[in-house]
Amino acid sequence: MLIQGNCVVEQPLTREQVAKNLQPQVTMRQLQKYLDLASLYLPEFADFRNEENGGLNGHIKLTNWHIPTLQLIRTSVLIKGLKKTAIELANYPEKFTGV
Repeated sequence: MLIQGNCVVEQPLTREQVAKNLQPQVTMRQLQKYLDLASLYLPEFADFRNEENGGLNGHIKLTNWHIPTLQLIRTSVLIKGLKKTAIELANYPEKFTGV
């Protein structure tokens, strides 16, 4: 049997690699803000929340699958600002996940 098509493999990435992959490129501080927003409002980023202190868990690894969502958050912040993006994430999370 011949199988054709593409296979996308999940690749673990450092936070620095993810920051460099976003367009335009972001600083680590900006990436932390985007991760913070995502972890508050998107179920697939819930593991990034540290339950003990309510902040980000620095031990959770990012993958190439996180980049599209973080890119949408990045673009929204550039266009609308951080506060309006947070409101939009809270009210319409599906706009950032495609679900």
